[in-house]
This record gives sequence, structure tokens and C-alpha cells, in this order.
Amino acid sequence: MKRIFLLLIVQTLVLSALAQGWHITTRYFSQPQRVEQERTEELYLHKGYMKMVNGNLTTVFNLINNEIIYINSQNRSFWRGNPERFVKEVRAELEASIEEKLVGVEPQKQDEMRAMYMEMIDASFPTESQVSANPKLFAVRKEKDGEKVSTFTATRYVATEQGLLLETLWVAPELTVAKDFDFISLSHFLNQLAQGAYADSFESSPEYFKLLERGYPVRVEIRRGDGSTQVSEVVSAMRISLKPNNFSVPTGYSASSLTEVGVWDGYI
Repeated sequence: MKRIFLLLIVQTLVLSALAQGWHITTRYFSQPQRVEQERTEELYLHKGYMKMVNGNLTTVFNLINNEIIYINSQNRSFWRGNPERFVKEVRAELEASIEEKLVGVEPQKQDEMRAMYMEMIDASFPTESQVSANPKLFAVRKEKDGEKVSTFTATRYVATEQGLLLETLWVAPELTVAKDFDFISLSHFLNQLAQGAYADSFESSPEYFKLLERGYPVRVEIRRGDGSTQVSEVVSAMRISLKPNNFSVPTGYSASSLTEVGVWDGYI
């Protein structure tokens, strides 16, 4: 009996050592609820790899090779490139799509709509560095331990920007995701996509990284300007065994443009 017990302990330790990745399912919605804006995302994390699955579209961030991969499971296509190529190509494709949107629009309104679309593109994909000369001041305050979110027990925190409420986060200490995934490298990677603008965000701040050392945010609430609240809530999270090839393009898929892969469907 003692031998069987020891074997079970060894087996448990081996399986735990192999499970160095995470599978996290997150639900995104708003309050008051708007059904058309609800979505569920499957997230896979392992060291320098992140994979997000939303319906037919999969996004992979390969932080080790500084690479983005988009995969469309419906038409079996993919796009692969570094952040610089991504920003260049996405701007070109989005700018070209503007003229398609203006077909049938009254001539006197075309300039106004064109300017509106360009403003949206410039805000998301700037062409010049937008590093702020005056970094924002963030602070995190612990509010309450032991709150229930889905199946997790979490601690509620409030994040403020120069004293103003920014977001409320519930962090579950049991989810030690930061030990298996490099969130700081992810921040640097996203900053390349935003030409420095992401460095100004709370999610790129030392305060946020300190939170991740305490656990994983299982619920985040952000108040919008229209009075509604944007919510992300983790439905499930488990450690699983992942390898680099779990983040690669499936066999038989063809290289395509961002538009053909369907990255920007519904963007403008």
C-alpha cells in the first residue's frame, strides 16, 4: 500500500511538471448587457507564447520570435509577420477599404466620413512614436479578500489613474499564471504594435505586473464614458501541458493577406 501511495505522489508530481501552460476561458460582456457585444475567448499561455481563439479566427503572439500569426480555420488561411510588417500592411488594407465604404455616399459627406475613418485608423495604428513625455501615475488599492468570482476566490482591487477610478479587478491567488507566462515581454510586444502608446496603459505599468505576481485577474470592470461597464470574467482556468508546436500554423493552410484571413471584419 505504501508503494502504491508513493507511486501516486510521483505520478502527480510528474504530471504537474509537464503542465506548464494554461487554458483560460473568458467571457466578455457589458452592463447593461448588450447581447450583440458578448463574446467568449479561449486563451492558451505558455512561456513566450500566447494563443487566442475567437470563433474561426485564432491569433498567436510568438514573443520569442517577435511574430504575430493569424489563422482562419474556416477558409484554412493564415498571415504571419512581425509587428512592423503588421502595422504597415494593416494600415494599407484599412485605408483601401475606406473608399469601398464610401461607394454610394453623397459627395459632400465623403470627406467628413473619410476623415472619421482615418482618425480611427490613426488612433489604433499610429505611424509615429507616441511615447508620452509625462508618464501616467497609477495606483492600486486592495479593497476586500475572499470574494467569489465564478469558481474562484479572489481579492478585489481598485486601480486609479492620478486619483481617478480606472478599473476594478478581482485577482485569484490560486492562478499562478505569471509563473508560466512572460507578461512583461507581452507588454513590450504590444508596445511595438502601438508605436509606444501602449507604454502609457495601466496593463504596461509596474503596478499591474505586481498584481499579476499575486494571481490572475478573473474579473475586470471598466466604466465607459456612456455610463456602461465593460466586463471580462474568467469562466474556467486550468493548467495543461503545452509545447511550441501547439502555437504553430496547422498543416495544409495557405498564406494570405490580413483581409483574406478576416482579421478586420467589422472594424470599419
